Amino acid sequence: MKALTTLFVIGMFLTTVAMADDVDDVKAAVQSFFVAINAGDADAMIQTRMAGYSIFTGGGLLERSGSLEDQKRDFQASADSGFRRNLQIRHLEVKVYGNAAVVTGYLTGTITTADGTTQQVRQQRTGVWIKQGGQWGEAHRHQSPLSTPQ
Repeated sequence: MKALTTLFVIGMFLTTVAMADDVDDVKAAVQSFFVAINAGDADAMIQTRMAGYSIFTGGGLLERSGSLEDQKRDFQASADSGFRRNLQIRHLEVKVYGNAAVVTGYLTGTITTADGTTQQVRQQRTGVWIKQGGQWGEAHRHQSPLSTPQ
């Protein structure tokens, strides 16, 4: 009985360490995504995405992306047209559930469109990240304007 209890306690600590590592890995992947999009780096950005990625933005209908190659091509085209991002994720929180994670935070910064118009960004953001082949990738995101109470 003592051996079984010892194994149980050791197992609890090992599980906690694995979960903590996953949380850090997801946070690193999220930060890598923002570094890549701010730099206009399509190759690095695509490393953080899943094929069939979907998104809700600003109260619109669900948008679904195509293959990773399609996502990379579309992102590169926007960067080539002059679309620029300077975005940061604040108050980043990650909850891991096996090979899935829910990521929440607040997005701040600016987006500059191809015609040079700059828009301020203040949004709340929730993402669903999946671990496949040892790598975390975003499968779905919901992003909407942040409104603060008066």
